[in-house]
Amino acid sequence: MPEIIQLPARRAAVMHATASTEELPETFARIFPAVFAALTEQGVTDMGHVIAVYHTMDANQMELSAGIEIGDGVEPAEPLELCELPACDAIKADHYGPYDELYQTHESIWPMVEELGRAPISGPIERYITDPEAEPDPSKWHTEILLPLQ
Repeated sequence: MPEIIQLPARRAAVMHATASTEELPETFARIFPAVFAALTEQGVTDMGHVIAVYHTMDANQMELSAGIEIGDGVEPAEPLELCELPACDAIKADHYGPYDELYQTHESIWPMVEELGRAPISGPIERYITDPEAEPDPSKWHTEILLPLQ
């Protein structure tokens, strides 16, 4: 069930991509390890969850930033870019299950947006809480869907 939360400011080291829905798994499989490798090479140890920030969402083409949350003292270097997410109210919905069912959780947020009469200030953020390499059962994967609000 979606809820309103106060989203704290977050920082992430990211790479940008354009992908269709079908290309997302391949895009993430390429970007997330590359971001982790670049941060490791830069000596960064203060890493958090893996995230995806959708700047535009359309089944045919999405503009997104994908990467890893980092601490305040970390300044990512090339080929990474810094993505700063401001503190704000947000709708949060927890998704438990495989990634190919995330769209259902995304859709569950919109009735609350309409009910509140508030507009999003950006596209949604997916924050991947469960590491699929540590938990092979997709039914147990936990992902937070966050929609920042005005």
